[in-house]
Amino acid sequence: MKPLAIIAAFLAVLIGLALAFPDQLLNPGGLMQGHAKIEKECLSCHKPFKGALAAQCASCHKPGDIGIRRVDGAPLPKKAGKALFHRGLPASSCLECHTDHKGRDAKKALRTFRHESLGADLRANCNACHDGQKPQDKLHGYATRSCGDCHVTGGWRPASFDHKLLTARQRCIECHKSDLPADRLHASTGTNCATCHVAKAWKPASLNHDRYFRLDRDHRASCKTCHNDPANFRQYTCYGCHEHTPANIASEHIEEGIRNYRNCAKCHKNSRDGD
Repeated sequence: MKPLAIIAAFLAVLIGLALAFPDQLLNPGGLMQGHAKIEKECLSCHKPFKGALAAQCASCHKPGDIGIRRVDGAPLPKKAGKALFHRGLPASSCLECHTDHKGRDAKKALRTFRHESLGADLRANCNACHDGQKPQDKLHGYATRSCGDCHVTGGWRPASFDHKLLTARQRCIECHKSDLPADRLHASTGTNCATCHVAKAWKPASLNHDRYFRLDRDHRASCKTCHNDPANFRQYTCYGCHEHTPANIASEHIEEGIRNYRNCAKCHKNSRDGD
């Protein structure tokens, strides 16, 4: 017998055995629990010389029913926050995310989902799948545009938020109330965060000291010269330097008939006010 004839005969026998006993010769591993009943029925999912076909998956798992009904038509309980994106997927895309023969645990048969598998229309309409996952807070209440304005498809976090998307009438504190430090400095500055902070980050921040007292060339002093209680910046003293002694100040004010003079900055916003 010629060599080619021997090889052909061997392959024919091998193919015949594979077709007759595919479970023993070709099965790479056990199926997930949901497919256990068809574990020996290879042709339920595979076609000879074509392998596993997505069309075979869709013959049992209707894309529009996934997450809503079981394959036998029985309704599934609703799961809050679960995206029902299968309805927007083409029936031919099953194998991009799913495989099998990884054992009974179905989670081991999942591949990484890629948003690129979705059609352009569905990718542009995130809410079609994720509407139930939108947080019910004020920030997301303002967010009326696409999730993609702040989030990327790799995960919800980290996210980048452009404050320019908000309208001018929306105040910082409406979203950042829980971020407001419970210290005396912030208690005295009100709730307009933008007075000291910028939208990009809390730090660095700048305090406009001119709102309280202008630090002009005559008052280029360190903080502790006037604020001798670091836990309470609302407290200050003008007796930390030069001629501002209690006796001098009292004398000058009483001479003018002014007796309520202890809150200096109430009248003197800089070194020139009232001299």
